[in-house]
Amino acid sequence: MDKINDMNDVRKCKMIKQGKPDNNNICNAGEYYIASILSSKGYITTITLGRAEVYDVIAIRPDGQTIKIQVKTAWYDNKVFRLSPKDTIDRNMDYFYAFVTLKENKSDWDYYIVPAKIVSKNVREGHQNWLNTLGKKGQKHNDSTVRLFRSKPNKDSPSWFTQDLINSFKNNIDVLENYREG
Repeated sequence: MDKINDMNDVRKCKMIKQGKPDNNNICNAGEYYIASILSSKGYITTITLGRAEVYDVIAIRPDGQTIKIQVKTAWYDNKVFRLSPKDTIDRNMDYFYAFVTLKENKSDWDYYIVPAKIVSKNVREGHQNWLNTLGKKGQKHNDSTVRLFRSKPNKDSPSWFTQDLINSFKNNIDVLENYREG
């Protein structure tokens, strides 16, 4: 009988501790989620588990082409993902970003598969636009190492970065096969 009570106590503790998982688990969830989608579409997929500096998932498409994916995961239904200056560097056509929103596990997760060339250009131009505008009190913005990717354009977004363009990447794994530079 004591064991049953102990197990009930453990369950109660786990229920109380539920909420936002730690950041490592959030990141892992996004990486495994993208890997599972790719695997279900016939890709050979592996997660680098932090052993590759600039990508989290490496996959071989059904046609044999290798692609690399950097995964950024948010617990909340974010429209903004934090990046860094290294994300403004143009990458090869075989490099993509996956932005995943876990939505606090309250609804189905969403993801955006975006070619790295679009991410780098958007982040670079959006950051420059932000630097060129004045702050709330009329002051000049100070540069920082934070760069932002938005799944919803704002006043700092480049004019070419439209909601229609963003929506074309939402829950669309075909971007990995159909994207052509241009």
